[in-house]
Amino acid sequence: MRRTQFLTRPAYALALGLASLAAVGVVASPAEAQKKDDKKAAATKGPQPTKAFIPVYTEFKTMLDAAGKRPDVIAAKAKVTETERAYRSARGRAAQEAARGQYDAAVAALAGLLSAEKAKADEIYTKVGNDADKFFAGQLGFTYGGLAVDKAMQRRGLVSMIESGSVPATEVGKYNYYAAGFAFDLKDFAAAESSLKAAIAAGYNGDDVKGLLAEAQNSAGRPADALATIKGMVDSAAAAGQTPAADWLERGVLISYQSKSPDAVDWAIRRAEFYPTQAGWVAAGQILRERANFGAMDSLDISRALDRAGALSTSTQAVQREYIEYLQSAVGKVGVLYPGEVIKVANQGIKATALQATDPFVRDALAEANRRLAADKASLAGLERDARAPAAAAKTVLIGADTLLSYDMADKAADLYQIALGKPGADAAGINLRLGIALIKQGKMAEAEAALAKVDGPRKGIAQLWALIAKGKTIPAA
Repeated sequence: MRRTQFLTRPAYALALGLASLAAVGVVASPAEAQKKDDKKAAATKGPQPTKAFIPVYTEFKTMLDAAGKRPDVIAAKAKVTETERAYRSARGRAAQEAARGQYDAAVAALAGLLSAEKAKADEIYTKVGNDADKFFAGQLGFTYGGLAVDKAMQRRGLVSMIESGSVPATEVGKYNYYAAGFAFDLKDFAAAESSLKAAIAAGYNGDDVKGLLAEAQNSAGRPADALATIKGMVDSAAAAGQTPAADWLERGVLISYQSKSPDAVDWAIRRAEFYPTQAGWVAAGQILRERANFGAMDSLDISRALDRAGALSTSTQAVQREYIEYLQSAVGKVGVLYPGEVIKVANQGIKATALQATDPFVRDALAEANRRLAADKASLAGLERDARAPAAAAKTVLIGADTLLSYDMADKAADLYQIALGKPGADAAGINLRLGIALIKQGKMAEAEAALAKVDGPRKGIAQLWALIAKGKTIPAA
């Protein structure tokens, strides 16, 4: 779906196909129309060019044939090719800008040598009297555009041929596809979109065409339409049992994020579903945090999901940031909220070199967690007993369940979450989320998915991350 792959394709290679149209009898060539034998001319298949158009055509074609053999034009054309190659291989912004300047200068120099031909190219469209004229005017305009590296004229020629109605139905889609390519180069994204839609309507509807349609829509300032186009591609592939192309999902994430679309979280999660990589999982968690502005407890569940998915095993800048988020959530605002989990996460981060033991925050968190660990563990039995009391309030039950979950005592935590669901004033979304996590830790994936499916509101995205884990969409072990 990358636009550069489309735009570097040599559209002028179509010249062979264009030249062959008259040969197969789609349209009678002007030379054929000049035949003196009226009976033979009448038998020629297809519409005929007008008599007034024939001398203009002949004159322009002769000019183009001669120009293509001129040494100065050949040398200038070679310079364009040379500078284009240098531009495409340049690395770094400064080098690219310098190379692009040289390329533009070479194209301008070539155009200066072909000013008479350019004037004739513009003139020939004013002499069109019927559809056959329009086809041949477009063919010569396209030929001139290829000679002069004039993309606007190449596009104009293709459009003229398409509009003539003389292009075979089997080729119309291809012509529109290449016309869109020239429109992209000219940054005329509305024209590119129009041509791509015409290509699709004509049956030329491969994934690269639809991908470029999305690029045109986004470049035209309509990201919602672009996302709808990409979504259609992804959904179609998934429905057919295929894995959607990584490029589509990458573009979906990027476009939705840059446009501040409310669907950015869904795109990030879907990318993680089909391509469970460390970068994809971490990005999904961080986009989710950014868009929902969660408190510490919900943020903790995001960190736990990334850890469970295997996204925190190696050190990158994003993972380092995630370990800090994880620790901050587990530490809490007053003291250390979950000392056992703080110790586990801190040591894991240090081992992965994502955290530094000498960092003041890490050092202090570990010291406080170790100081509180024995007392916290000793309180577990009492917390569970209080939570199971028939008269226990939902808050009491949840304190017990959350603490047990932090020590990976998932079976007992799951029991308490079930009890909490039956308490007055219970936060069903939050409880079902934690219940799903506890069930996953027990390996009860089907039950976990059922609980997570009940999570709505802002936490739905967190539940979707955990649902991916229940489905096995985690990062493969190295």
